[in-house]
Amino acid sequence: MALAVGRAVAFTSRMRALVIANGESPSRELFEELLAGDPLVIAADGGARHALAFGRVPDAVVGDLDSAGEAIRAAVPASHFHRDARLDTTDLEKAISFAVRQGINTIDIVGAGGGRSDHALANLSVLALYRGVARLVMHDELFAISLVEGEASVEGPAGTVISLVAIGECRGVTTDGLRWELEDFTLPFGPRGVHNEIARSPATVRVGSGDLLLFRGRWIEKHL
Repeated sequence: MALAVGRAVAFTSRMRALVIANGESPSRELFEELLAGDPLVIAADGGARHALAFGRVPDAVVGDLDSAGEAIRAAVPASHFHRDARLDTTDLEKAISFAVRQGINTIDIVGAGGGRSDHALANLSVLALYRGVARLVMHDELFAISLVEGEASVEGPAGTVISLVAIGECRGVTTDGLRWELEDFTLPFGPRGVHNEIARSPATVRVGSGDLLLFRGRWIEKHL
């Protein structure tokens, strides 16, 4: 399989990036969907293996590079590696910070789930760490996950699965267009907001304070 070599790294403030973490590989369909619009492809260390498996050489490989083995180094030009040896950040954080430093403000993330549950939960927390800095959306085969920053509009057919998960406690949670609505609700960390669905599109989710994660499902499952 021929590899598509990444372009020379050059950034503008309006570019979108696709960051590939070193977790569970996305499907080819999801990977190609997120490549639409030709984003800058940034691998978080060993996440480069996922891009290479689909025939794409990352434009940048960022991290402490302890997972970038011989196969990755043989396939990716040396100039694409950017080592960050700090021990107080994960490779995913390093890759996102690298994109932000270049002026990129829209970042899709794949490969951040599966494997160790502590890593998966820590990766979700990254969505809140970059509040007001960049718009992050984490993707897997079931969901597109984002942080509600004040208000979020959610489009989709009726029955599209929606879950709201508070990291800590969220106050003033109000929804419009979901099957089961919330009005100025205090949502704690727990299962209360799991598995709602779109009733009218676009639906709206608002939060007054706190870190609220919005899980938009990639499937329709209408309750009876």
